[in-house]
Amino acid sequence: MRNFICAALAAPTVLVAPVSLAAPKAPDAPDAPATLAEKDRAVAGGRAVQIVLAQQQIATSVDIGRVMTDDSGGGGLLGMLIISGMDDKRERMTENAQQRADATVVPLREALGDFDVAALALASTERALAIPQWFAPQRILLSADASPAVRSAFVADGETPQIAFITYNYGLSPDFTQIRVNADIRLARRVAAKGDKAATVTPAFYRQTITSIIELPKRSYDHGENVALWSAADGALAKSSLTVAFAELERLIPYALNLAPAELKAFDAKDREKAFGAGLYGPLVSRAEDGSGGLLIWTKNGLVNVRPAR
Repeated sequence: MRNFICAALAAPTVLVAPVSLAAPKAPDAPDAPATLAEKDRAVAGGRAVQIVLAQQQIATSVDIGRVMTDDSGGGGLLGMLIISGMDDKRERMTENAQQRADATVVPLREALGDFDVAALALASTERALAIPQWFAPQRILLSADASPAVRSAFVADGETPQIAFITYNYGLSPDFTQIRVNADIRLARRVAAKGDKAATVTPAFYRQTITSIIELPKRSYDHGENVALWSAADGALAKSSLTVAFAELERLIPYALNLAPAELKAFDAKDREKAFGAGLYGPLVSRAEDGSGGLLIWTKNGLVNVRPAR
């Protein structure tokens, strides 16, 4: 049987965490626009807001690249056996990489043990949603449970015509040089209870994703050394970086909510200046004015803000 080749060819990163980093489907919004129609901004009765942060500790991520055979792998039964072996090999490689990442990150998780990320997320969100006067948050609830049952109970207990779902997750890049905080923002309309049926929500009519990335200014190829930098002095750099990451989201959530379709169209213009940051390349939205070297770019996954740790 031909030798397997493991190649890193722009393969997707596999995120591994004590809980899934994937935003819960609450509600589904595969084609929801990333801008709000003017008629959907100011709504009589305002919006209830469910914040979800279903993590107890910082997540890890691994990148195993692609596993494939050479061009002469053949077909038929042999080819089927090779493909089966490839699938098994990817699973085993991912599991091994996860174990190594979880062992490496232990000092940082211990240093962050007393750091209340949930409280940080709640406070940042409350301040962010108070900025657009039209948003009018009426009830804000933080939950560590992303289950459909908890979401349904939140919807049933409210009376507002619209509901905002903001889901956070945070973790390290595969090389441990970045701390990333993601915010998935969705707005949906509430469908009032009828008869014996509880209130529900429509599929989201708005969705925006914002990623706030803080990078180590001096990085090592040794993952353990990077973790040591984040963990030093009882995790001082990691704690300050998480605080800054949420502060950036506090600034960017109202910015995202106020974006107009013309602005998104301008981001994708052919002559738009491009920028590279945190391994990502995309249209430049803005550069930080504080001299930090931070920048905001637009990607197919939404807004990404990058700045060095301090």
